[in-house]
Amino acid sequence: MTTKHLIISLLSLVALTACSDSTSYSNQLEAEEKLIDNFISRQGITVVDEEPAQWGEKVYWRIPDYDNFYFHLVSPGDTASAEVETNDLINLRYTRYTLEAYADTLRAWNTDDSAYPIQFKYWTSDDNACTGWQVAVKYMKHSGAQCKIICPSKLGFDSENSSVIPYGYDMKIQIKRY
Repeated sequence: MTTKHLIISLLSLVALTACSDSTSYSNQLEAEEKLIDNFISRQGITVVDEEPAQWGEKVYWRIPDYDNFYFHLVSPGDTASAEVETNDLINLRYTRYTLEAYADTLRAWNTDDSAYPIQFKYWTSDDNACTGWQVAVKYMKHSGAQCKIICPSKLGFDSENSSVIPYGYDMKIQIKRY
């Protein structure tokens, strides 16, 4: 076999492998949506399309304009404090977990070094926060607020977007204004 034939054979094999890949991005997004739907069903979550006046224990709001993003307010925090504003410093505690049938906690808030180990500026292009966190803070509104979110990969961190994996987060914030 000549070098030319060998190169053509290798290129053909690479092209065939690429074309037969059944995990296209659209297939991954479809699988992600099914995983989120299964998680909601397994957890007995009730999904509503409008922000509830009263939050039931397992009531999650499907926030408009953010596909497959679900928000549940656990505690409104200090409602006497001012509401969050752009550029406020957010101190965040969170637990991140997978949505699989046997969920893995991937990262839990750690208070060994700091009561709130993650900091980011609200609604800026801060690399410490993904879009999903920014959206959650918008609806948490006050210092001390706690929520649970279901965050699709499109609203997660860039490194997570390439693998199309949704996560659940339990979050608590403190707001610092300077």
